[in-house]
Amino acid sequence: MPIRDQDQLRRYVGSIMRSSGGLERLSHEPVRMARAVVIESSAAPAAANPGATGQKVRANIELAAAVKTATEKLASGARDLTPIELLATEAIIIPDKRPAFDIVDGDFIADNELWHDLKADSAIYARLRAAIPCVGRIELPGQRSIPYAGTGFVVGRGLLMTNRHVAEIFATGLGDRRIRFRTGWHVAVDFKAERDRPDGPDLEVRAVRMIHPWWDMALLEVPDLAPTLTPLRLAVRDARDLGGNRIAVIGYPARDPLRNDPAVQDELFERVFQVKRLQPGEIVGGQPTASFGKIVQAATHDCSTLGGNSGSAVIDLETGEVLGLHFGGRYLDTNYAVPSFEMACDPRVVDAGVTLADVAPAGQGPAWLRAWQNVETAHDSADNGSAQGTTDVSGSGSGNDVGAVGGITRFHNGAGKVTFEVPLRITVELGAEPLVAAAPADTAERMVEPQHDTNYQGRRGYNADFLGHVRVPMPKPRNPDVLAPLKAGGVRLDYQNFSVVMHAERRLALVTASNVTREMRLRQPEPGRGYGRKVLGGLGKNDSERWFEDPRLDSRFQLPDVFFTRDDGAFDKGHIVRRDDVAWGIDYDSVVRANGDTFHVTNCSPQVAQFNQSVRGDDNWGDLENLVLGEAAQERLCVFAGPVLDSSDDTFVGRIDAGRTLRVRIPSRYWKVVVAATAEGIAAYGFVLEQDLTGINLEFAVPENFRRLQVPLTEIEDAAGLDFGDALRESDAWASEGAQEIAGRAGLVRTELIDAFLPERPTPNGGDDEDAGDYGNRAASGSDTEAPPFWRVARALLMLRRQVDAFAPRRSKANDGTIGDAAHATRNSDHNPWVRDGGMGVVTALDITHDPAGGCDAGKLAEMILASRDRRVKYVIWNRRIANAAAIGGSAAWAWRDYRGSNPHNKHVHVSVQSATAAYDDEARWQV
Repeated sequence: MPIRDQDQLRRYVGSIMRSSGGLERLSHEPVRMARAVVIESSAAPAAANPGATGQKVRANIELAAAVKTATEKLASGARDLTPIELLATEAIIIPDKRPAFDIVDGDFIADNELWHDLKADSAIYARLRAAIPCVGRIELPGQRSIPYAGTGFVVGRGLLMTNRHVAEIFATGLGDRRIRFRTGWHVAVDFKAERDRPDGPDLEVRAVRMIHPWWDMALLEVPDLAPTLTPLRLAVRDARDLGGNRIAVIGYPARDPLRNDPAVQDELFERVFQVKRLQPGEIVGGQPTASFGKIVQAATHDCSTLGGNSGSAVIDLETGEVLGLHFGGRYLDTNYAVPSFEMACDPRVVDAGVTLADVAPAGQGPAWLRAWQNVETAHDSADNGSAQGTTDVSGSGSGNDVGAVGGITRFHNGAGKVTFEVPLRITVELGAEPLVAAAPADTAERMVEPQHDTNYQGRRGYNADFLGHVRVPMPKPRNPDVLAPLKAGGVRLDYQNFSVVMHAERRLALVTASNVTREMRLRQPEPGRGYGRKVLGGLGKNDSERWFEDPRLDSRFQLPDVFFTRDDGAFDKGHIVRRDDVAWGIDYDSVVRANGDTFHVTNCSPQVAQFNQSVRGDDNWGDLENLVLGEAAQERLCVFAGPVLDSSDDTFVGRIDAGRTLRVRIPSRYWKVVVAATAEGIAAYGFVLEQDLTGINLEFAVPENFRRLQVPLTEIEDAAGLDFGDALRESDAWASEGAQEIAGRAGLVRTELIDAFLPERPTPNGGDDEDAGDYGNRAASGSDTEAPPFWRVARALLMLRRQVDAFAPRRSKANDGTIGDAAHATRNSDHNPWVRDGGMGVVTALDITHDPAGGCDAGKLAEMILASRDRRVKYVIWNRRIANAAAIGGSAAWAWRDYRGSNPHNKHVHVSVQSATAAYDDEARWQV
């Protein structure tokens, strides 16, 4: 654990001990271990047989000793906690102070000295027993990618409270009108979902009564609630002023492996997640945090919540009232809740039917009052059929200027004009003579260039200072020689609100950078004018956009529009910079200019036809920008995007005119990085969209087999050949709770390694591990034995490589490798996939390149692995030495001895893991 994380751990432990004498008191307390079973973590003491009872007992003794030394170091301010001491702190000390109790049959056992009064005090016990049946798990029947949405609790007759970000998984809209379920989504609530008990009946959620425009809160209608359920009462006292008040969070924590050691978590929760639990703690106070494009003053608490607790009730032990609605947090830092006081102040929330503990407090919060006024103005405009037409009140700022009633279509053209389409087109212009013009019943579709400004002098392009308080530079190519030069010099094409850098050989954008906002004053700067796609483009009803070249760049660096129109429908023209993202400005002309700029072919990437279409929305990305805004401190984003230009991309031969063809390699993967402002600075979220084209001829059929991935930024850098810069890399939010929420709501696959979907690279290191001794995972067999036809790399080794890559993102991988070559197959080598997992072979060896200049010193890595005594390790080879986890010959376990193989291993370190599944597929973090 880095020093800064040790400091954070000390602050957190000090915080949870603030009411009990602080860190000094902790160092004098006896060691209390909740279970007499060792935590199977990579930091735990080594054991030749991890399953042996004697080894577990000895390991517990070592853990208990580590607790003692850890508390002494924490109290003294020492910054050198060992891996076993860090493990003891996370696995024993913190759970002892902030436990999570199972709820079974509506009851719980408080087997903890600090919290024994939860049952011993009859009044507190009665309050908690009354609250438990009112908390349920929000189910999503039929949705396989999301196990459940979150937690909710009864606050009124037929009324359930949860988070806005939970409701937005299955519903669209904002405020208390025009909210509807997403097409095909069904929602229910299960008030049981307890450990070792059958699930309770699912009660249907019939509607969403409210999605609050300011707070992360929503109200769901569940009319079939049992009449015996007494709604929980919202406190009118402000939780932010109640620091030290003892509380309990009741909800459904999910497995959350990215925020702490998965093995620790599995042990503490006994590998059982997504069931109802009671998690006691204290109110800390109040703290500003980012939420849905703004900074809110949230209440804070220190309960041991995990992902899945979103929407949980924060119960005051002294009154049984709800002090807050839990909505997020950071591990070893703090957790956030919407103060019930604020909801009690809002008459719209009260009028919706929530139950208050007392008379609603006087006064209104001006910030959220303005939020309500904005959303209600938008609703009124839509209800009245105003010049803005159908209004999107979801916060996305996207609007459509076309309204349809009873088969009559009404266009708002601005400048006092309203056009009705019936069998005749009737245009009415105020202050002018009426015009009536007959329109043909069927108008042929035309390809028309959207209106655009051909004077490029005023284009400033992407603004790195767009977020205000932090500068976010545009990514740079690692190899500038691949860029297409502009006629006037330079390489960057600046447009209205975005910029593009082109790859010369591929004739496609290498990287785009755009400024995105959801501020309505910029999205629709002149109310009464049309802001739909066709209106902004000056297109007729049946017109389609014809894309056009940028005259600032030679044509040989651009794909012509005819490539897409004469390809027999094989490809779509896919916007890299989304039109709706950048169509904003201080006046109407700016919006029109930005809209037109997105139709330059420089902003186009050929995408197989189905790849650019999705039932989820305009494109297969889904609405990632809006999801990220849910974690942001303002309504502005910086977005970088582009295709992954891989040399192995399939080539398509397209026609551009009579007798002429054009060979184009079609990208199969696209990346996007969304950067948002936060209360602390910025957070960056990386995504990859890819389609599995394995074995598919592009000229015949394309399967709808999309993978939408959420990945670390360093993976995108490597794949796209870019340098994001230190500021962006350090703000990568991949491991944050917010990123996990986004992935769950968007149905994304989270992976630390894009190349997990690509073939592994064979080891380039001849003679590797040839003198490892007669203890291989399996000896090479005779000529009649073949390697398994399918193989993979041990997951424990992939975790090690991910950690090394994260720590040294710029390291060389010249000597990295996994699967062995033909020479390896003839001998006893762990690079061979001899270990079997069913019909799958498993490679149990990994080579990592020695590159001290790039941040990866293989010698230091080898020493750290040996010092950790990780039970997964079989042996390590480095610089003509080998060390085994078990004693061999006259050499002790974990001790270096001479290595006599032909490869000196001075350009890479070799790591082999044990052949037991529990070892080679253990994905616990390595102590390196």
